[in-house]
Amino acid sequence: MKKLTLMLAGMLLALPVYAAEMTTTEATDTTTAAPATESATEQKSEGEVARASFTTAVSDREPVDSISSIANDKNKIYYFTELRNMTGKTIKHRWEYNGKVMAEVPFSIGGPRWRTFSSKTLDPIWQGEWKVSVIDESGNTLSVNTFTYKQAAAQPAATSSEAGGESTEPTAGGSTPSN
Repeated sequence: MKKLTLMLAGMLLALPVYAAEMTTTEATDTTTAAPATESATEQKSEGEVARASFTTAVSDREPVDSISSIANDKNKIYYFTELRNMTGKTIKHRWEYNGKVMAEVPFSIGGPRWRTFSSKTLDPIWQGEWKVSVIDESGNTLSVNTFTYKQAAAQPAATSSEAGGESTEPTAGGSTPSN
Protein backbone atom coordinates (compact mmCIF):
# COMPACT_ATOMS: atom_id res chain seq x y z
CA MET A 1 0.00 0.00 0.00
CA LYS A 2 2.85 2.38 0.84
CA LYS A 3 4.47 1.72 -2.56
CA LEU A 4 1.19 2.43 -4.34
CA THR A 5 0.76 5.70 -2.44
CA LEU A 6 4.31 6.78 -3.28
CA MET A 7 3.86 5.80 -6.92
CA LEU A 8 0.62 7.80 -7.20
CA ALA A 9 2.23 10.80 -5.50
CA GLY A 10 5.14 10.60 -7.95
CA MET A 11 2.77 10.47 -10.91
CA LEU A 12 0.91 13.54 -9.68
CA LEU A 13 4.19 15.43 -9.26
CA ALA A 14 5.15 14.52 -12.82
CA LEU A 15 2.16 16.36 -14.29
CA PRO A 16 2.84 19.82 -15.71
CA VAL A 17 1.58 22.35 -13.20
CA TYR A 18 2.10 25.60 -15.05
CA ALA A 19 1.59 26.44 -18.67
CA ALA A 20 1.10 29.88 -20.13
CA GLU A 21 1.52 31.63 -23.41
CA MET A 22 2.74 35.18 -23.87
CA THR A 23 2.29 36.99 -27.13
CA THR A 24 4.10 40.11 -28.23
CA THR A 25 3.41 41.95 -31.43
CA GLU A 26 6.51 40.40 -32.95
CA ALA A 27 6.91 36.92 -31.45
CA THR A 28 5.34 34.22 -29.33
CA ASP A 29 6.76 32.94 -26.06
CA THR A 30 5.60 29.74 -24.41
CA THR A 31 6.40 28.29 -21.04
CA THR A 32 6.10 24.95 -19.38
CA ALA A 33 7.18 24.00 -15.90
CA ALA A 34 7.13 20.64 -14.19
CA PRO A 35 8.47 19.36 -10.89
CA ALA A 36 11.09 16.74 -10.25
CA THR A 37 11.90 15.05 -6.97
CA GLU A 38 15.07 15.21 -4.89
CA SER A 39 16.06 13.69 -1.57
CA ALA A 40 16.37 15.98 1.45
CA THR A 41 20.06 15.14 1.83
CA GLU A 42 20.83 16.69 -1.60
CA GLN A 43 19.14 20.02 -0.84
CA LYS A 44 21.22 23.13 -0.21
CA SER A 45 20.24 25.94 2.12
CA GLU A 46 20.08 28.68 -0.57
CA GLY A 47 18.26 28.73 -3.87
CA GLU A 48 20.27 28.53 -7.05
CA VAL A 49 20.19 28.01 -10.78
CA ALA A 50 21.74 24.54 -11.03
CA ARG A 51 21.68 24.41 -14.85
CA ALA A 52 20.82 26.82 -17.63
CA SER A 53 21.21 26.31 -21.37
CA PHE A 54 19.83 27.11 -24.79
CA THR A 55 18.46 24.20 -26.77
CA THR A 56 16.60 23.43 -29.98
CA ALA A 57 13.92 21.44 -28.11
CA VAL A 58 12.91 20.08 -24.71
CA SER A 59 11.85 16.45 -24.32
CA ASP A 60 10.72 14.82 -21.06
CA ARG A 61 11.57 18.08 -19.23
CA GLU A 62 15.21 17.94 -20.41
CA PRO A 63 17.04 19.89 -23.13
CA VAL A 64 17.82 17.72 -26.19
CA ASP A 65 21.09 19.59 -26.86
CA SER A 66 23.06 22.63 -25.73
CA ILE A 67 23.72 25.36 -28.25
CA SER A 68 25.47 28.74 -28.22
CA SER A 69 24.39 29.89 -31.69
CA ILE A 70 21.60 29.25 -34.14
CA ALA A 71 21.21 30.17 -37.79
CA ASN A 72 18.35 32.39 -38.87
CA ASP A 73 16.85 29.66 -41.05
CA LYS A 74 15.55 28.36 -37.68
CA ASN A 75 13.12 30.57 -35.83
CA LYS A 76 12.60 28.98 -32.41
CA ILE A 77 14.96 28.55 -29.48
CA TYR A 78 14.37 27.34 -25.92
CA TYR A 79 15.98 28.43 -22.65
CA PHE A 80 16.01 25.66 -20.05
CA THR A 81 16.72 26.16 -16.34
CA GLU A 82 16.92 23.84 -13.39
CA LEU A 83 16.31 25.62 -10.10
CA ARG A 84 17.15 24.31 -6.64
CA ASN A 85 15.69 25.22 -3.26
CA MET A 86 13.41 28.00 -4.45
CA THR A 87 10.03 26.46 -3.56
CA GLY A 88 7.29 29.08 -3.35
CA LYS A 89 9.33 31.78 -5.11
CA THR A 90 8.71 33.38 -8.48
CA ILE A 91 11.42 33.80 -11.10
CA LYS A 92 11.30 35.01 -14.66
CA HIS A 93 13.23 34.55 -17.88
CA ARG A 94 14.04 37.95 -19.38
CA TRP A 95 14.82 37.78 -23.13
CA GLU A 96 16.86 40.76 -24.41
CA TYR A 97 18.07 41.78 -27.86
CA ASN A 98 20.12 44.92 -28.59
CA GLY A 99 19.50 46.17 -25.04
CA LYS A 100 15.71 45.91 -25.45
CA VAL A 101 13.59 43.53 -23.35
CA MET A 102 11.75 41.39 -25.89
CA ALA A 103 9.88 39.19 -23.39
CA GLU A 104 9.60 38.37 -19.69
CA VAL A 105 8.21 34.97 -18.78
CA PRO A 106 7.33 34.39 -15.08
CA PHE A 107 7.36 31.01 -13.30
CA SER A 108 6.10 29.98 -9.86
CA ILE A 109 8.47 27.43 -8.34
CA GLY A 110 6.61 24.47 -6.91
CA GLY A 111 9.32 22.22 -5.48
CA PRO A 112 12.92 21.93 -4.25
CA ARG A 113 14.13 20.88 -7.72
CA TRP A 114 12.22 22.61 -10.50
CA ARG A 115 12.95 22.30 -14.21
CA THR A 116 11.38 24.88 -16.48
CA PHE A 117 11.86 26.48 -19.86
CA SER A 118 10.64 29.28 -22.06
CA SER A 119 10.87 29.61 -25.81
CA LYS A 120 11.25 32.50 -28.17
CA THR A 121 10.10 32.70 -31.75
CA LEU A 122 12.72 34.75 -33.59
CA ASP A 123 12.38 36.95 -36.65
CA PRO A 124 15.23 36.20 -39.13
CA ILE A 125 16.25 39.89 -39.10
CA TRP A 126 16.95 39.83 -35.33
CA GLN A 127 20.55 38.71 -35.87
CA GLY A 128 23.22 39.26 -33.27
CA GLU A 129 23.71 38.51 -29.61
CA TRP A 130 20.73 37.66 -27.43
CA LYS A 131 20.76 37.53 -23.63
CA VAL A 132 18.44 35.65 -21.30
CA SER A 133 18.57 36.37 -17.58
CA VAL A 134 16.99 34.47 -14.70
CA ILE A 135 15.55 37.13 -12.39
CA ASP A 136 14.19 36.50 -8.89
CA GLU A 137 11.16 38.22 -7.35
CA SER A 138 13.39 40.90 -5.79
CA GLY A 139 14.86 41.81 -9.19
CA ASN A 140 18.20 40.10 -8.57
CA THR A 141 19.89 38.42 -11.54
CA LEU A 142 20.58 34.77 -10.70
CA SER A 143 22.01 33.67 -14.05
CA VAL A 144 22.77 35.13 -17.48
CA ASN A 145 23.39 33.27 -20.73
CA THR A 146 23.86 34.50 -24.29
CA PHE A 147 23.47 33.02 -27.74
CA THR A 148 24.15 34.32 -31.24
CA TYR A 149 21.46 34.43 -33.89
CA LYS A 150 23.38 34.45 -37.16
CA GLN A 151 22.90 34.47 -40.90
CA ALA A 152 22.30 30.99 -42.31
CA ALA A 153 24.88 29.68 -44.73
CA ALA A 154 23.98 30.31 -48.36
CA GLN A 155 22.58 27.32 -50.20
CA PRO A 156 24.55 26.32 -53.31
CA ALA A 157 22.78 27.16 -56.57
CA ALA A 158 21.25 24.25 -58.50
CA THR A 159 23.05 23.26 -61.71
CA SER A 160 21.09 23.02 -64.96
CA SER A 161 20.96 19.22 -64.72
CA GLU A 162 19.51 19.45 -61.19
CA ALA A 163 16.98 22.10 -62.19
CA GLY A 164 14.86 19.75 -64.30
CA GLY A 165 11.63 21.34 -63.11
CA GLU A 166 11.59 19.87 -59.58
CA SER A 167 12.56 21.79 -56.50
CA THR A 168 15.51 20.52 -54.50
CA GLU A 169 14.68 22.81 -51.57
CA PRO A 170 13.37 21.22 -48.37
CA THR A 171 9.72 21.83 -47.58
CA ALA A 172 8.83 24.36 -44.90
CA GLY A 173 9.25 22.91 -41.43
CA GLY A 174 11.10 19.86 -42.70
CA SER A 175 13.94 20.26 -40.23
CA THR A 176 12.32 22.46 -37.63
CA PRO A 177 11.62 20.72 -34.29
CA SER A 178 7.95 20.58 -33.42
CA ASN A 179 6.42 21.58 -30.12
